[in-house]
Amino acid sequence: MNEVSYSAHISNGKSALNSKGRLSGVAKHNLRKYRSKEYDRENIVLLFGSTNLMRDVKKVYQDTFSEALEQYNQKQTRADRRIDDYFEHLSGKNQDMAVEIIFQCGDKDFWEDVFMETDKEKQNKENICKVYDTLLEQLQKEMPDFKVANAVVHFDEASPHMHVVGVPIGRGFKRGLETKVSKRSVFTPKTLENILQNSLRQTASVEMLIHFGVLVKDKQKGKNYDLTVAEYKVQQETKRLEMVAGFLEEKQDRLFNANQRLEQAEKEVSEAERRLSDTKTEIIGAEEDLIQIKTEGREMKQKLMAEQEEIRQENLSLKTDTLILHSDKERLLRDVRKATDEKEQIQVKKEGFLEDIGVLDKEFEKRLDFINVLDKLKALFYKLLSMIPLVRKFAKFVEEKKDIRAASPYGYTPLGRLLREYRTSLPQHDRLVTFPEIASWQTSTGEVVPVYEDYNGRGTEYRLAGFWNVQKEQAVKVSEIREEIMPENRICTLELAEVYVKAVESFMEDMEPEERTRENRPMYQRQNEEYIQGR
Repeated sequence: MNEVSYSAHISNGKSALNSKGRLSGVAKHNLRKYRSKEYDRENIVLLFGSTNLMRDVKKVYQDTFSEALEQYNQKQTRADRRIDDYFEHLSGKNQDMAVEIIFQCGDKDFWEDVFMETDKEKQNKENICKVYDTLLEQLQKEMPDFKVANAVVHFDEASPHMHVVGVPIGRGFKRGLETKVSKRSVFTPKTLENILQNSLRQTASVEMLIHFGVLVKDKQKGKNYDLTVAEYKVQQETKRLEMVAGFLEEKQDRLFNANQRLEQAEKEVSEAERRLSDTKTEIIGAEEDLIQIKTEGREMKQKLMAEQEEIRQENLSLKTDTLILHSDKERLLRDVRKATDEKEQIQVKKEGFLEDIGVLDKEFEKRLDFINVLDKLKALFYKLLSMIPLVRKFAKFVEEKKDIRAASPYGYTPLGRLLREYRTSLPQHDRLVTFPEIASWQTSTGEVVPVYEDYNGRGTEYRLAGFWNVQKEQAVKVSEIREEIMPENRICTLELAEVYVKAVESFMEDMEPEERTRENRPMYQRQNEEYIQGR
């Protein structure tokens, strides 16, 4: 199956939205307010917000931070510490005022092939917008503290992509406003990995499969987004101002570092003079310590000689104890040999008893094995009887192209439990599942099984996303084989179930009469009659 790329690029570093100038530049690019021949305002689609991005961002500030700003100002006793406009206040702080995320599904080569079908250009653009609109909804649902202000889709660059501009919100701060703009609070490593690179990647994969019949590739290491030529031109307009500010900041840093090095050198000279004075004092103390060590050495030598004599006396005592232990060991060995002879006599008698018990065990095991086989066959038979109506019900849902609700307020339905037991996920796509062991259909493209999307990830609702060719191992659109998914082409496990039923019937007919209890045979006959009447 064909796979396409996916990327989610967050504004950072030189592309960070940390001033009104940067925000204005993004607005001009996203909404095509630059006068450049590469830009065409007819090739953008507005998904969220208005044509005035700056006003959209200010509205998010007003709706989100007005209450926290009022509480902060009430606590200030000095008028010069109050904040009149939080948006204007941040614009002079050189910190992130907003964050831009650029989503892209598919590279330039893929979209060139798609738009070669000029008769489907309008439909393809609508499908692309549906993919990005679903991604935008999922982003707002999973990241509620990233308030989206504006979102547009561009069609006039290397490949269709979506620009999303929003405000990251941090809460519970002790200093300043309790609720404030905080990129670090929202875009954590966990958020980037679990949501932008995993959850939204799976959503993009499902949408691309539904609308274009392809899946999204797995995440690759390294950067996954490069700026286009047009976006590079936007950055150049702010580059001169950044260079001047950077040059001034560099000069100030060099002056500050020089002052620090001078202070450090003065401290090192003072420390060296102090260490020299301490060294002289240590030399005098070392001479006194040497005399003390020699005296203690003589005392230690005398003490060691006394301990050496004490150890020699202890060795003599240990040799005497060793001779006594050797005599005790010989006596114990004689006792062990006697006990061994008695054990061998008992073992001979034990083997005779075990031989008799073995004969009885074999007879018992034969009868026990036969009973176990009967129990397993009965359990398999009853399970097959209960599965047949559910298999038919599942096949009917597929043939009528209906979604499957597999749970009720009281728990999973019988069909839901069957689907959970036999579901199989597509590689690297946990939400796309098939049920090849339940049913399949023979079509002009080969044997296929339905591909369902586990809509909420809990196995309670399934949405038909397409079909999977079993022999070719590739996806098939619903529209290609819609008319062939019918009962006449169905390949179910019903026939296999009937084979198992006949095998059970034959086996139970061949059982020895004395081993067919009165309780088993009437029960089996009743279940078989109910199954035949149900068919």
